[in-house]
Amino acid sequence: MKRIVFSLVLVLVFSAFASAQIEYIRFAVPDEENSANLYNLEPYYFLHYFYKDVLYFFDLMEPLDLTTKTLMFEKMFNNLSADYPVGIFLKIAGWDEPLCISYRVLSNEDGMFVVMVTNYDLKQQKILADFSENCYARLYYIFGDKLVNGDKLFSAEKEEDYQTNLNNLADLYIFDERVENDSLVEDLLFEHLDTTESAVLRYVGYLTLAQYYMITDDLEKAEENLAEAEMMFADYFTEEDKANLGLPFIVTKEEVQIMALVKGAAAGNVEE
Repeated sequence: MKRIVFSLVLVLVFSAFASAQIEYIRFAVPDEENSANLYNLEPYYFLHYFYKDVLYFFDLMEPLDLTTKTLMFEKMFNNLSADYPVGIFLKIAGWDEPLCISYRVLSNEDGMFVVMVTNYDLKQQKILADFSENCYARLYYIFGDKLVNGDKLFSAEKEEDYQTNLNNLADLYIFDERVENDSLVEDLLFEHLDTTESAVLRYVGYLTLAQYYMITDDLEKAEENLAEAEMMFADYFTEEDKANLGLPFIVTKEEVQIMALVKGAAAGNVEE
């Protein structure tokens, strides 16, 4: 087993709010850090769950800048292992304890999984000094290069229910475990955009297309659809819509920026 060391990272932030809130971030990673994708996972899935299940859940979107989010993602994703847990320790001003987020690869007769555990107790709604049985945790199944959240596993019932909402059907196919339906996503979203008059639903469709193109390594098309979503948001949304639906655009935009950095770096390593 590799020895785990703690590395202190100074958070570079650009707002007074963020600099006043974040006291420190530390990582638990092996002393010989990896820069490779050991399990050949598509990085977008891990990134998306990191945004949804960590940054959004713990209200860290604003306090952390993009550079720090990228670093957190890369250190966890690149060092995923069955041999040891990798972790983030994040101290917020006013919290008694630092938030601890730990990832580890586990396996049994049913397959392989990535398990995320934290020291946030859901019952007490507070950060504890250590993990407990009531702590917030997530389980992601590994299927080939896909990382699949349990609530995104394919079912015929979901597929039937989503026949009247092609964006939701495409979303199911993107995030489920079945490789055979991935090739259907693009056409479903094109049809959704061609037949939907609602500005909100078209906006969501463009964001879903951007997600699909991040997974298929077409970042130029991801950026094009992000730009279409931004235009819909600016020109056709009511103020109420903007208040309710601005965050999905911000998340997708940041995901595109991070994927460009991650996949650009990977391509550079291959060329060398």
